[in-house]
Amino acid sequence: MKFIIVFTFALIVGTLGLTDEQKAKLKEYKESCITESGVDPAVVENAKNGNAPEGDEKLSCFAACFIKKMGIFSPEGDLNEEILRARLQESLPEDKVEEVFQKCKNVDGANTCKKGGKLMKCFLDNKKVAVLN
Repeated sequence: MKFIIVFTFALIVGTLGLTDEQKAKLKEYKESCITESGVDPAVVENAKNGNAPEGDEKLSCFAACFIKKMGIFSPEGDLNEEILRARLQESLPEDKVEEVFQKCKNVDGANTCKKGGKLMKCFLDNKKVAVLN
């Protein structure tokens, strides 16, 4: 089943034409990760609209949770470059995939939450990938 990178709050979600099944799965991931991370749902909505607060640990943990559910992070928090590239290919024009992949593949952090937050920030900074609808 195809999924977009659902962790980059930006441009193209509305134009991707996700199936109802895909939308339901993403909603399930979102709700599960809100519960797991303890993030305020309003913070997630603000981030979705491009207003992600800097250094919000719970939002970073939400991001890591969501990214794990997408398969981009392993359960241990390691980046799966093959899946990252595949998810980028599903949501970006072909000419942008390599650019965003190279910019975002080397994110690092002291723990999985910080790494998830940095990956989210990388996508936001590049305004190339869509998320959280």
